[in-house]
Amino acid sequence: MIDLRQFHVLRAVAVTGSLAGAARLLHHGQPTISYHLDALESHLGAKLVERGPTGAVLTDIGAMVLEHAAGVLDRIAAVESDVEARLAHGLATVRVGAFTTAATKLLPRALRHVTAGGGVGVELTEAEPLELLTRVRSGALHCAIIYDVAGARPRDLRVETLFDDPFRLLLPADRPLDGPVDLGLLADAGWIISTGSYDPSDQILVAACQSLGFRPRIMLRSDNYSVIHAFVAAGGVALVPELALEEGHAVVVRDTVQDVGARSIMAVTRPGRQPPLVERLLHSLCGGDL
Repeated sequence: MIDLRQFHVLRAVAVTGSLAGAARLLHHGQPTISYHLDALESHLGAKLVERGPTGAVLTDIGAMVLEHAAGVLDRIAAVESDVEARLAHGLATVRVGAFTTAATKLLPRALRHVTAGGGVGVELTEAEPLELLTRVRSGALHCAIIYDVAGARPRDLRVETLFDDPFRLLLPADRPLDGPVDLGLLADAGWIISTGSYDPSDQILVAACQSLGFRPRIMLRSDNYSVIHAFVAAGGVALVPELALEEGHAVVVRDTVQDVGARSIMAVTRPGRQPPLVERLLHSLCGGDL
């Protein structure tokens, strides 16, 4: 039977180029190194190492065995890491979902804070709120960050409101208006809106414009905020959440005379007790320890 120590010895010989170097690397005596190497060669019935006065090199078969051995040792290390993480944090991999801007601007720092040094893996799902809610309900995700679209403020899940994300008006930098801007002045403007009818900024925009006696003229639909910024810079206008604002575009940001409100940013989990790391993640997202 192969002993994992034999694989460690084979790898140490390959790394150091000698049995003496392997002994120093593994903190063993050289007789122990020779014993494990001889036992492995005897078990496999093949010479794995060519030993000479100037060192030791792996044979072709030895190199092949080492390739398999490295995979085994890596898997063992992963098992040990996962067990350590599960004991310390209640899970080995945290599965988190978020819409794209939240994944970009909210999650990295919070996840780094709660997983630092703990050996916990992260699986990230980027999707829109309704899909994320489905995944949380099924248990596919431990936690998700969503914004409040129609039907997305669930009563069957645990909901933590993180903050309100106000909507801001984007105008081209070469044709700015001093703010706050009356939306009535933009009755003839070309608007860039999202591709779906459920986006809260679009719903608010349409309602505000209708109250002023016009419907916004749609120039382009996109869910990519970099694209939206670029088309505003080229002459369009848009109403976007503050969280989605980007630098590096020829646009200006303005408030509006009309109250266009904000969207709520929320973290959702399944009801009941969560693994300790998920609870710490929720705490960090809510403003704690960051």
